[in-house]
Amino acid sequence: MWEWFAQYWSSVGLGGAIVLLVLALFTDVLRHETGISRWRDPVWLAWASVIAYMLHNFEEYGIDLLGRPFQFPATACETFGFPDVVSCPLVPSFFVAVNIPFVWIALVAAALIARKVPAVGLTGAGLLLTNALSHVATLPTPMGYSPGTLTAVLLFIPLAVWVFATQFGRGKQRIPVLIVILAASILAQLVLLLLLAGLSNDVIALSAAIVIQTVDPVLLILLPWLAHRQWPSRVGTFVAEGEG
Repeated sequence: MWEWFAQYWSSVGLGGAIVLLVLALFTDVLRHETGISRWRDPVWLAWASVIAYMLHNFEEYGIDLLGRPFQFPATACETFGFPDVVSCPLVPSFFVAVNIPFVWIALVAAALIARKVPAVGLTGAGLLLTNALSHVATLPTPMGYSPGTLTAVLLFIPLAVWVFATQFGRGKQRIPVLIVILAASILAQLVLLLLLAGLSNDVIALSAAIVIQTVDPVLLILLPWLAHRQWPSRVGTFVAEGEG
């Protein structure tokens, strides 16, 4: 059962994304208030980040743009100098430990917390942007397309920019909170990169890397929450700006 899940968890996530997408577009279940546009509702936008990331995961670990199944681990192994996945220490269980805590737990928890603390719910936008940039950075290189680039360009960047433009500034969430959200995302991604390098160079045990990576997403919730307490929004975020 575990081996099946380690290989096909992104397909489970795709099913979850489809269900959430239907709820997001055709019901009010994922909205905070119906008196404002869903596209300006931080709770709805938090759930949109979850949906976008689940779709992105399927491109990485399901079937990518070139029709290759479970291709991201092979790409990661190649990046770190391994000829194939058989000789590579970046095993499927590690990628499960990366994505399930980040997306299925941390981002879902952030969306739930967003009803009380919108700044925490918006943390997903920072993760979307930093992850997207890592994919876009490979386009001019010999690697070119990497699994996840399509959804990074079509979903991550537009959604992140929209969140930053509509949720931060005068009368909204304060700019220092946005800076902390971006810093938390960069720090979380840096931890992941160091773990990948450590595993590839045999300087950290797989079990230790999995434990660290499981805890890593806590940064995405803790730091924005602390920033919200330090720089609370002076005006309520939920300002009516039209029906959606």
